[in-house]
Amino acid sequence: MDHPELPPEDQSIWEKPGTLRLIWIVLIAGCVLSAAGGFILAAQHKMHPYFTIDKFPVFYGAVGFFSFSFIVLAGQHLRKILMRDETYYEGDDPAAALDPEPSTDPSQNSGAGQ
Repeated sequence: MDHPELPPEDQSIWEKPGTLRLIWIVLIAGCVLSAAGGFILAAQHKMHPYFTIDKFPVFYGAVGFFSFSFIVLAGQHLRKILMRDETYYEGDDPAAALDPEPSTDPSQNSGAGQ
């Protein structure tokens, strides 16, 4: 599905191409600096791994990336299983669910006048 392009005057600051490019640059630079920090700490022997696999300098970043990717991909498939129709809660008559008529029988009205 293609989304229509908004004219520049209708775009918020988060939708402008320059802002999106800056966000990607900051995100990628942050990831690179974090990975570089892991390699620097590993080179200076300031890391104290508990398991053998923890010695890999960007281990926690890789685990986080793969965990997040798994959650997103699993969620796409889980949506197909759990998704309901738009009229799932409306019953047989959609109009009755939106505007129920009150009962005119006084014995069925609860609370008022008792």
